[in-house]
Amino acid sequence: MDYVSASAIGTALAMDAMAVSITCGMNGKNKSSEFLTAFLFGFFQMLMPVLGWSIGKVGSDIITAFDNITAFAILLFLGIKMLIDSKKQDYSVEFSFRNLIILAVATSIDALASGITLPVSVRANTPLYMLETVLIIGTITFILSLLGYIIGNRFRKARPVYAGMTGGIMLILIGIKTLFC
Repeated sequence: MDYVSASAIGTALAMDAMAVSITCGMNGKNKSSEFLTAFLFGFFQMLMPVLGWSIGKVGSDIITAFDNITAFAILLFLGIKMLIDSKKQDYSVEFSFRNLIILAVATSIDALASGITLPVSVRANTPLYMLETVLIIGTITFILSLLGYIIGNRFRKARPVYAGMTGGIMLILIGIKTLFC
């Protein structure tokens, strides 16, 4: 198994989750939200490659065809909703558990597709190596999401008026990037 490649893939997959965690941090009100956000993002980044690996070559064309569009639609919807909500007087709108699940799924759809290629790209060709790989991916995502949440929360404290608008714009931009990459 190639641990360096697994770590690089984990870091690349975690970038969207970290960016969305920054957005969550800009809107979070309590300390427990940062751990819940990081946990959910890390969990789904671990779960999705396993699902992709399980689907294998049979469903790879279907996943690859719709992963960008699905992530784009979800992030665009939540970004627009956040922009609309930012017009309200309460600038720190906390993400609900349901929205965190939706964001975790949206940011891990690319991990679903990558699960198909992990046996080749990192030589995770046994269940044990696959388990090690997804634990690396999930751990990296958890750490970067936690860091992103903390960064976002510090930004919110500095400029609470702009936190909702900035977060909404970030989600829309991440969605657009997902659509074209």
